Amino acid sequence: MIVLGVDPGKASGIAVVSWEGPESRPTILYSLESGPDDFGKEIQKALIQHVNVAQFYVACESFVINAQTVRNSQAPWSLENIGVLKYLCHLNGYDKQNISFQAPVNAKTMFPNEALKVLNLWHKGGDGHANDAIRHALLRLVKAGWKPVELLTQKIE
Repeated sequence: MIVLGVDPGKASGIAVVSWEGPESRPTILYSLESGPDDFGKEIQKALIQHVNVAQFYVACESFVINAQTVRNSQAPWSLENIGVLKYLCHLNGYDKQNISFQAPVNAKTMFPNEALKVLNLWHKGGDGHANDAIRHALLRLVKAGWKPVELLTQKIE
């Protein structure tokens, strides 16, 4: 099973995570942070390499415009990148309706920084966007049946 995790924004996180099944741990195939000019190229690369895998999923941080968003900024990057992601999924034969949009709070609550480190799934460097993409990939794996039992035996703060 392969999951493409995406944290869309002006600085975006992209992660491709693999999981072989119940007896194995997820592994990061690659993770990176991308600026607006490279976002589409990096998504296309991930889709071309993995879309033909029998169990391939795309998980993306949801972005909802609300009153707080309007007060903070008029920056369109997250919405534009979600549009790029949907379009590239469509072009590469992945039904954009199957993209799992997940609230950032759900991913960060289940996989805070310390949990990523305990699982040895921490992206070093950058501003945290790659780690957010990893969180979304892991949350999608949980929905597909992965049980991060290692976290039950550790004190996570």
